Amino acid sequence: MDFSLQQAVLLVLGALLPAVAFVLARAEYVAVITLVNVVLIWISLRIATGGGLRSDDETTLDPTDAGDA
Repeated sequence: MDFSLQQAVLLVLGALLPAVAFVLARAEYVAVITLVNVVLIWISLRIATGGGLRSDDETTLDPTDAGDA
């Protein structure tokens, strides 16, 4: 069987079109899930690097106060 490049491209496009249509039909759910993932990653990075969920103004250092101590 002779399988040409054109047939391969058409096969890939034929498989991608239904997947793209499915995602576009549910785009609002994909956007919400992506936003939740970004927020969870941001929170976990803040906690892992020693930050908190809130910023305390008393514990943050002002760069101009470095020589006063």
